[in-house]
Amino acid sequence: MYEGAFGERLGRSFQISSPPTLQSQTKRGSRLAVTELSIDKGGYGMTSPMGSDDAYLICLNFKQQTAHELWCDGRSVCSMAYEAGTTYLLDLRRDPFVYIGDPLHSLYFYMPRSAISEVSGELDNLSAGDIALQPGEYVRDSTILCIGQTLLTIFRNPSTSHQPLVDHLLQGLCAYFASNFAGSSSATAIVKGTLAPWQQRLVTQMMRDRLFEGISITELADACSLSAGALVRGFKRSTGVSPHQWLLYRRIDLAIELMSSTDTSLAQIAFNAGFSDQSHFSRVFTQKLGVTPGAWRKSQGSAWRAESA
Repeated sequence: MYEGAFGERLGRSFQISSPPTLQSQTKRGSRLAVTELSIDKGGYGMTSPMGSDDAYLICLNFKQQTAHELWCDGRSVCSMAYEAGTTYLLDLRRDPFVYIGDPLHSLYFYMPRSAISEVSGELDNLSAGDIALQPGEYVRDSTILCIGQTLLTIFRNPSTSHQPLVDHLLQGLCAYFASNFAGSSSATAIVKGTLAPWQQRLVTQMMRDRLFEGISITELADACSLSAGALVRGFKRSTGVSPHQWLLYRRIDLAIELMSSTDTSLAQIAFNAGFSDQSHFSRVFTQKLGVTPGAWRKSQGSAWRAESA
């Protein structure tokens, strides 16, 4: 459901219809993509959640951002200003969404961790699979900027004859990040009291598989060979939220997709997303996004009408 935060799906998060996207893939078939997003007016506000995915979005800014706040796992993690020409990271495993206060023009590079691991292996750095940029950390890198500016010229003059160059640029950027920004497992030791990476992946996948009906803490703990208390404490230290909150937030992601693509009533969407009733859905939605589901849906409809006018 959440795989591939680029193109139309990324556009829905920013309420931008059909943003231009270029794609490529690695030798083993991992998808690489870049999407151009542009917002002409200031005061945009909060984006919609992008969903959970084992991948990164690498954002190259062409316009200065003086009011930009990043949220991960349902909580604010940093509020920063970004100068034009800088690059920062969104980790899609942490369900990011952002507050945007200024006009925006950026390229968002979609880069799965599988692609980074694949390229790292080719570079004989077998342990690298994560990008070692922290939330709020940004870099000014002439190579990334040069690749981005070259891609902008292709966006302005699209042609199938450009695909070999697109492949070269996107695969080259992946190799560049694997070589210059990827961390290794030895440098990212497990923090005491957190879940091991395999445990966190297993728990989140089990909850995704049981998104509608839910799953007990005991079942999750047994799968990780932990007590229920240790599972809850470890999960919260690893993600910043409890398993129950994480599950509710994934249901919100699903509800947003349903609200974006159907005219179904909010009561039915609440049921389809696994909430006990519309009231519960509204409370959780408002807690996470700061607006009610009805207000969010109304604002999105207005944005889409303006976009297509």
